[in-house]
Amino acid sequence: MDPYSQYPPTRNHGYLNGNDLNDNFSEIEAVLQEIHNGWDFMLDDNFDPVTLALALMDDSSVGKEKDYKTFRRMLRNLDTALEAIVDDYYKGFNNSIGTFGGVLQHINDSQDRVAQMKNSLRKCKGELLEKRTDLLNMWHKSEQHKEMLNLLETIEEIRSTPEKVERMMNSKHVLGAADLLMRSTRTINSKEMKQIGALDDLRRTLNGQKNTLYDLLIEELHNHLYLKSSFCDNRWAAYVPEQQSLPKSDLKPRSFTSLSQQDADAANGKAEDMFAVDENAILVEDTEKNPETDSYYYMEIIMESLAILGDIPPAMETVKERLPLEIHRLVDKTINDVEERRTAANNKEKPDRKPGDASDIYCLDRANNEARNEILKDLLWTLYSKLEAVLRGFRFTETCARRIKKRLIAAREFDGTQDTFRIYHFHEIWRPVQAEIRTLLQDYLSIQDRTLQKKTIDINMFTFSRDKSQSLFSFTESPQDKELDQAYSKVQTNLYASLKKQVSGSNKGFAKQDSLLHSSIIDKYASDMAYRGHKLLIKPDAYNVSVLLQPTMAFLVRLREVFPSYDEKNAEGFGSFLDDFAINVFLPQIEEKVMQLISHATVGMDAFQDDRNYKNLSKYPIVKSAVALISLIQSLCRTMHSMPFHTEEYIRMVEVVLLKYYEKCYQRFYSTVARGGSSDNGEKKEDTPEMDISTSGDWAQDESLIALLAQNPYFNDDTRADFEFVKALNQAEITMEFKLKEERTFDTEELIFESKRLVALGRLYHSLKWFVREIWELRMPNQQLKLPSLPSGSFGKDNFENECGLTESASSRRWSLAGHNKGSMQDDYGPVLLPLKDEAARRFDTLLTTYQQLAETCLFTLRLENRCHVIYYLEMAMQEGNYYLEDETYEPDPYIITLNQDLVELDDCITASLPPKDELFAFDGLPALIVHILISEASHIKRMNVNGVQKMMRNVLALQQNLANFVPPSQNSVMERAREYYQLFNLSSEGLIRSISENGPKFTFDEYRIILGLIHDIKKGNEDDTESAEEEDASNDDYSAWLLKLDDVMAKYEI
Repeated sequence: MDPYSQYPPTRNHGYLNGNDLNDNFSEIEAVLQEIHNGWDFMLDDNFDPVTLALALMDDSSVGKEKDYKTFRRMLRNLDTALEAIVDDYYKGFNNSIGTFGGVLQHINDSQDRVAQMKNSLRKCKGELLEKRTDLLNMWHKSEQHKEMLNLLETIEEIRSTPEKVERMMNSKHVLGAADLLMRSTRTINSKEMKQIGALDDLRRTLNGQKNTLYDLLIEELHNHLYLKSSFCDNRWAAYVPEQQSLPKSDLKPRSFTSLSQQDADAANGKAEDMFAVDENAILVEDTEKNPETDSYYYMEIIMESLAILGDIPPAMETVKERLPLEIHRLVDKTINDVEERRTAANNKEKPDRKPGDASDIYCLDRANNEARNEILKDLLWTLYSKLEAVLRGFRFTETCARRIKKRLIAAREFDGTQDTFRIYHFHEIWRPVQAEIRTLLQDYLSIQDRTLQKKTIDINMFTFSRDKSQSLFSFTESPQDKELDQAYSKVQTNLYASLKKQVSGSNKGFAKQDSLLHSSIIDKYASDMAYRGHKLLIKPDAYNVSVLLQPTMAFLVRLREVFPSYDEKNAEGFGSFLDDFAINVFLPQIEEKVMQLISHATVGMDAFQDDRNYKNLSKYPIVKSAVALISLIQSLCRTMHSMPFHTEEYIRMVEVVLLKYYEKCYQRFYSTVARGGSSDNGEKKEDTPEMDISTSGDWAQDESLIALLAQNPYFNDDTRADFEFVKALNQAEITMEFKLKEERTFDTEELIFESKRLVALGRLYHSLKWFVREIWELRMPNQQLKLPSLPSGSFGKDNFENECGLTESASSRRWSLAGHNKGSMQDDYGPVLLPLKDEAARRFDTLLTTYQQLAETCLFTLRLENRCHVIYYLEMAMQEGNYYLEDETYEPDPYIITLNQDLVELDDCITASLPPKDELFAFDGLPALIVHILISEASHIKRMNVNGVQKMMRNVLALQQNLANFVPPSQNSVMERAREYYQLFNLSSEGLIRSISENGPKFTFDEYRIILGLIHDIKKGNEDDTESAEEEDASNDDYSAWLLKLDDVMAKYEI
């Protein structure tokens, strides 16, 4: 076996590339190619040539003797190729050998030079180590001269310090100025410098300049804290029309936290705190830019400068003491700016004097005209944007101060256990700010407290005894006078010019800081600025609450975002401030205004007159008081959502409105239905329960009759009612009404004949119905009844009358279940909701049910008034009408004519006030009532003949034709029963009995008896006294005989 068979032939490994080789290597390339193709095992690192030689000499079947010639040929070709290459490149080989010799020579020369240099260095070292006294003396003198020169240079540098510091102060690079000043001060106060008396003046100059720099830092800090500098304009934003939220400033301070800490906070889900503190972060001032362009950067520069001066504690105390005055000035400046903007806007724009909606006075959130609201919005949104920027600045300075304190404690420059380095807490800043806000809000809500303050101040001013240690007045409280201010400015400039001549080292820049005189001087005896008050841009009014709430709430919400770690449980927290304001100022003002508006809406001659804009809300008129109080309640709900706490107080006020209005509506109802009453004025001196009211009003409150009326299909919109059920219901109602009537005759005083009173009842019913619907729509969606889907309806302009059928359990709130109201008052100002829970919801439902019952009483009264008129006139027609006529008549009875006219007038009144469904309910069942009276009251007819029967037919026809305008034809057909009854008179006694025998009875025994008596004229004796007693007895005997026959025939039918 071939020992090299284990090496399989391999492909080209990339040693050769024919395109890159020179032509001179073509021969060796061919040889190498052959080796790689068949002899590549010789290229292996473990190749054994002896084994290959033995294999080539082995002529056995496993040997490689057959390849021996190939191997020799390949060797020969390889030698030939190598010789050719050597022949071509031998000159290059020779040159390389010569070059190598030259390089070796240079190396040997370099070694010699290094050895010589080493000897020279040893010699120099020996000479330098030799000791010489004269050189030592010269070195000591040289050191002394250097110290003297350094001292002179230091003195010269210190002498130039005031000028440099002043230049830096002018360019606002106060950090460099403070650092240079303090280094110079420490240097000049060093032990060596104190021995130089000539530096005393310079030392005083530096001390004075330190005070000047401190005043400058304090004033500049206040300029940026209170946004006095124009470079702070990017920290706040002025009001823009239609603004709904506080804008966020893009300017933020540099982050004090490290990147690793920021990443850790982000991983833990913590919100980024823009005021986080890292005491190791050192600020570096950029002298190439104006530091004021970045307000936060400049304030941090100022705080670092104060730290260098060592005046952080007094600076913080000064800032805290000046806060009330500065905040007051900030508010004053904002008021003046708003006034200027509005004055300029009014000069450019023409006033648009459109008459406002009369109902707007009842809307707490839009009673003022838009111009007044815009002024207040401009003031509040602008002021709150500024106050947010101010509070951010205070938070930032507090953070800087605490950062500096931590750094000093870490550097052991300050003992943290001592209370000398005191930094204000945020609540010390928030207290004056909230006091200013509270005063401002109170000023625009009510003028009473402002007047009281003014009177108190006036009394104090004219008190003869006063504390002489306190100032009598201060210039800051005097009226603004531009000429006086200019003259005062000139005097102040001259005083500064005189002052700087006495202070060496001052320069021209000092005169420019004319505002530094009061930078750290606090007049503790001046009058409290809170008593001075602010200029009012608009008249104080409780209506301003709609504008005051939204900006204030947005401001407080923003403060919680900016200061999340502030203790909310603190008595001076954000929420507690507004809570206290709401309890002591806001809610009392609102409640007082609500009571005034209730009185204004419900007291007066026009309280229950038609609202002039009712067509925007309903197809049928609504009284003014209902529209006004709905506007008031909706505005209370909107105000409650703008200030979402103390909701129980708002709900209580809504309940007060509902209770007060129910009392007025109740009085209105009683005054309208009172006997001889008038609907012009709902205010009655008498107690309403003791009023003597009309019969219809009395019956409408009878529980038994109400139970029957509530089942009427036209009342509860039951379209599936059975005809027999309706017939039985009408008969039960007739029975109940005659039971209440008690066999007496109505007096005209018991009826309502004035059209305006009937219209007033319809207006009251429809207005209460609309009022209940609007109130119910204020309820939260999850608090409304969950009933099966009902037909869509609306209280809108077109189909307010479409009611929904209700289950028995929901009957007390049936009006609240109709569809969305297209004419709802909520649509113009967005959805309004009244959240109610538990006991409040139950009280509310009870109130609404009471309103609904009163409205239903009004509707029942109208229905019963119709029926009372029918009863009255028909009884009069039956009792006083003449039906024993000598000649035929073509006219109905006068009482029937009057009744028809009355019914037409009643229909006109109801049509003008109520939708068609309620009109049908008012006239429903009248034909059955008329038939009942015509038949049951026939006993009151004294005498009747054929002409009298004809007159009765004309009565029935006249009533039937008139009723066709009010009731459905199916009900009007019942009038035929009355016609058939009186036609029995023409059948005579025999025909009457025969009709019953052949066709069965259609009337009762008593009804047949009455008509039989009229046939036999049994009352003739009462009318004609001349008739003989024999004729009367004969007639009575005849009547008795026919009555016995009637009894016999009726007995067959058990009737």
